[in-house]
Amino acid sequence: MATAAVLALACGAAAAPIDHCTEHFYTQKVDHFGYRQDAYFQTFQQRYFVCGEAAWAPGQPIFFYLGNEADVSLYIKHTGLMWENKDQFGALLLFAEHRYFGKSLPFGANSSQPANLHFLSHEQGLADYAALMHDFKQRRQTGASKVIGFGGSYGGMLAAWMRMKYPHVVDGVIAGSAPILAFAGVDPTGSYKTTDATFGQGFWDVVTADATPAHGARKNCDVAVRKAFAELFAADAAALQKTFKTCTLPDTPDKVTHVAYLQMFAWDNMAMGNFPYPSDYLTGGTGHNLPTFPVRAACRELVDEAGAYPEGAELLEALNRATSLFNNASKDKACYPLDFDLEQDGAEWDWMFCTEMSGQETYYARNGATDMFWASPFNISFINDRCMRKYGVRPRTEWIDEEYLGGKGVDGLKAYSNMVFSNGLYDPWSSAGVLRNVSDSVVAVVLKEGAHHLDLMFSTKDDPPEVTAARAFEVAMIRKWIEE
Repeated sequence: MATAAVLALACGAAAAPIDHCTEHFYTQKVDHFGYRQDAYFQTFQQRYFVCGEAAWAPGQPIFFYLGNEADVSLYIKHTGLMWENKDQFGALLLFAEHRYFGKSLPFGANSSQPANLHFLSHEQGLADYAALMHDFKQRRQTGASKVIGFGGSYGGMLAAWMRMKYPHVVDGVIAGSAPILAFAGVDPTGSYKTTDATFGQGFWDVVTADATPAHGARKNCDVAVRKAFAELFAADAAALQKTFKTCTLPDTPDKVTHVAYLQMFAWDNMAMGNFPYPSDYLTGGTGHNLPTFPVRAACRELVDEAGAYPEGAELLEALNRATSLFNNASKDKACYPLDFDLEQDGAEWDWMFCTEMSGQETYYARNGATDMFWASPFNISFINDRCMRKYGVRPRTEWIDEEYLGGKGVDGLKAYSNMVFSNGLYDPWSSAGVLRNVSDSVVAVVLKEGAHHLDLMFSTKDDPPEVTAARAFEVAMIRKWIEE
């Protein structure tokens, strides 16, 4: 049963995308697959937004965004591909929020407690979306409407898996920066298996490539970053606290590692958000923008035009200035705490890694040679032990690959249809993306100058021509699916 509340326009402000939407809640089952009496009859309110309904009529298409691991308003704000093309198709926009995120909380404020996370999985999320769309089409008496799915990152994976598992619900999908090939398990050495011969660089190698002239950065930036991390691990605690503005003294090896990870995560996020314009997408839609091509901007803090860089304490100061473009994008951070969990990107995502091995770059191998960080091997034993201690579970390292691709990797996609996989090579998640065509209807769009699902964003005058061409291709595919 759905209820609606119209969102008020901000007084005197330019209309934002969300101002053209109405907020709704759908009564969703907590557990779609079990018959335990304590869960079978439980429900929660799943939030979704409907946009542009005044200009839409039953039977016309529906553009359906499958929400990721965040408040769904972030995707309403940034998914320009849907907004810019809805009118030519007469399409309604529907943005659905993923269970356990935003306001879609099965157990309210206690949803992130370990005992309450057992109903968080991508399968339950997909079932939510299938039930929601079925109910929506029934209520609007629009069973003939074609539905086109959209998603970026985890949302891109969900869009692809939705087309695979529920092809009657979505008629085609645009899956941006969806690392669906990252689930083939681990080999005997403890490294991730690759599932496609087109795999090139690993995750951290792509981050490093963004700091090289090949991706537009000043020369020797990657060299300077690598040396800066060596200096960081050799520095004394007082110098680290002063330079990196930590709230407490990093006086143990563990705390020093936390300082290093704060800097590494900044490079990670700047690589994902390496867009040709300022954007707050990677800062969570906060209004605090990363600069244009943030990795290049960060490199300008480290090396001069000739590729020269400082040494010692001055190099650490330069590293801090570089990483502050992300870490202090708000420009109001007095200090940085060191009590965060290195392996946890929020309890919800941590659970999803510990069960389904959803992408968590913390664990991905680094060697300090082909990447600009420090050596840290992939350690499945550590992962298993940590997840068992924290949640009483171990990751099913190969299940998603078996579930959707039959253990065949990218060739498993030959069983499906009507999917576009887009990846930008500035984006480290392209390391596990589909980078080649599989068939006439499962196709890859590879952007040499693209970052994290740039093609899904609003168009700007600064977009590389290949991005404009990619969007035109995606629109042509959408038209084909609607007309079939």
